[in-house]
Order: sequence, then C-alpha cells, then structure tokens
Amino acid sequence: MLDINLFNEFRFIGIGKRRLMDKLINFLKDKITDKISLEEIVNVFEQMCNIPFEEDMILFETGTFTTFRDEPMFQISLVRQFPNEDEEFYQIHLDILYEPDTENKMMIESIWDEDLSENIFTYIRNSKVFAYAKNKKYSKVKIWCDET
Repeated sequence: MLDINLFNEFRFIGIGKRRLMDKLINFLKDKITDKISLEEIVNVFEQMCNIPFEEDMILFETGTFTTFRDEPMFQISLVRQFPNEDEEFYQIHLDILYEPDTENKMMIESIWDEDLSENIFTYIRNSKVFAYAKNKKYSKVKIWCDET
C-alpha cells in the first residue's frame, strides 16, 4: 500500500529533486527485502512510480550483464528517471539478479513506458521474462541511483 504521508510530502511540500530521489530510494529499500517474491518487488516499484513526478519515464530492461564483481548475471532492471536541475536525469535503479542459464541468456529486452500503448507494469507482468523469473530464485536485489 502506498504510504499516503509520503505521497503528501512529495506532492504538496515541493521538496527538491535530489531529496525526492533519496526518499524514493529509501522507500524501496524499506519495502524490498531478499525474502519477497518477484511479484512483490514489481508491486513495490509500481507503488513508488505512483508517486507523481513531472516528466518521469520508466524503463524495463533484461539481459545478461557483467556485475561489479566481473561475473555475468542475468538481470531484470526497472528504472525510473526524471530530469535533474542540470538538464540531465536522475535514475533510480532496481536490479534483480539471477544466475545465467541457457534459457535466460536469450531474454534480452529494453523498453520505455512511453513506447507502449499499455501500462508498463501490465506489460512487465505479461512478459515472457516475468513468467520465467517468477518461478526462479533470484540471487540478489540491488537498489541504487545515478545521474546521467
């Protein structure tokens, strides 16, 4: 459930974009543990995206990438981005990492919400990769942010 006090703080106080990003990261970190399912992780990310912010975009990306430990991992990434004060973007990343295998190595996709006619979370839940991954145990969840 969306924390209504958090929503009101974002909507009505007009906090700065950097502070907003920090609060959204904390929202995700408070709600997502390594014990919850993929479905629950996507639900929490969707709740975070329901906190309105002008000119935001959502990215759904999958593929096998090299991690910070130089190990290839299959990754489902959800990214919310919004403009910063310097005509660049803040990006909030949620990466769900799985061991690579012969099945997931072919699952490569990258799509922005603005390129879809349907809700991106409906698209994600109906995707082949979601059907595959919800029945697998993930290795790790990473929540982080950056600026482009």
